[in-house]
Amino acid sequence: MKKWLISLCLLTLVLLSTTYFVGEMVYSETRQLFSQKQQQGFSAKLIRYDKGFLEATAVSEITIDVKDEPPVTFEVSSAIKHYPYKALITNKIRFLDPELQKKVQDYFASENGIRSVEEMNLLGQLSGQLTILPGRHELFSTKALQLDYRLDLHDYSAAVTANWQGAQGQLPALSFSLADLQISSHFNLLSEHSESDYVANIADIVIQQEGMRSQFKGLKLSGSSHRGAQADTIDNSNKWLIERYQTGNATQQKFTNTHIKFSVKGLYAPAVHRLSEAADDLQKTQKALAQLMAHGVQFTLEKLHSQTPWGEVDGALHVTLQQGAVLTDVIANPFILLDYISGNANLLLPDALLDVPSVKEPLQIGVNTGIFKRQDNKLTLETQFEKGELTVNGQAIPL
Repeated sequence: MKKWLISLCLLTLVLLSTTYFVGEMVYSETRQLFSQKQQQGFSAKLIRYDKGFLEATAVSEITIDVKDEPPVTFEVSSAIKHYPYKALITNKIRFLDPELQKKVQDYFASENGIRSVEEMNLLGQLSGQLTILPGRHELFSTKALQLDYRLDLHDYSAAVTANWQGAQGQLPALSFSLADLQISSHFNLLSEHSESDYVANIADIVIQQEGMRSQFKGLKLSGSSHRGAQADTIDNSNKWLIERYQTGNATQQKFTNTHIKFSVKGLYAPAVHRLSEAADDLQKTQKALAQLMAHGVQFTLEKLHSQTPWGEVDGALHVTLQQGAVLTDVIANPFILLDYISGNANLLLPDALLDVPSVKEPLQIGVNTGIFKRQDNKLTLETQFEKGELTVNGQAIPL
């Protein structure tokens, strides 16, 4: 009996200790999270944190800048419950502008149209779910959106998955609809040069304007960003697939199996970061662009393919901007840029495009001048550019 009581006391002590530790951890991590450097156009501050043993409450404010409009600020009221191994956080979100809050309530027909719950465990992992209810306005409506996220509070690496059932709208000269959007991404909240990736799937997009109807079906987008081979550089790669695209009015033109794959290598990371922070500051923008140009970059369109109503289209492009180009010199004399650029390109088009009124004239000029070779019901173009010399389909073109 005595041993049982001792064991019970020890267990109680452990539970109380870990519960206290969880409360202290949540308090500390919350304060540290709000003290981090703010992102451009976004700011957050902790207004109040009242910590008890089993429960705590917190109030924070988040402000988002909106171009040509006053900033939007909303308040997050958090109810926190401490357990021996985790904390559960329930958030209520409301806009500080009473008029905006009223519009939001009317849109969702609910005071809690936007809500979230979170969980923080002993390992410093924060996970949560943001839910946005369906809403309706006179001109447009949105379906339910669910955002799941995870954040490692040690290195601030994050993962986000969004599922949005869609939206539709009817404006005076434009109508649109979007169905089933899914996005997942991994990134770091603090690092300027961190690795990141994204995958997005969209089932259907329809846009109708002035009698012209365009429809995209089966969009699959993916990409990644990571450190480059050289110091302080970023490499980006993206791959887009569109299963079907239709456009036109009475007669729909259908494009299928469209693939676009491109990459950018060697972007100077500090300049990219400065450019993202420049906003409308022309001087900062010019300085960032000058740094990007001076450090050089490689752009590769690895694949451009589509099955069009007139036949198959296929192409590729590779362009390298060597280091050393000076932006002010290029602005004064754009031809200087030719000394820093090299690359090659190839393009295959169906010759049936020669009967399409909108592109017939320039393509025919290309055929007459030798830019395009016409053979086997196809138009082909192969070019190389190196040290100021341009070669098209094996023939040197003076510049």
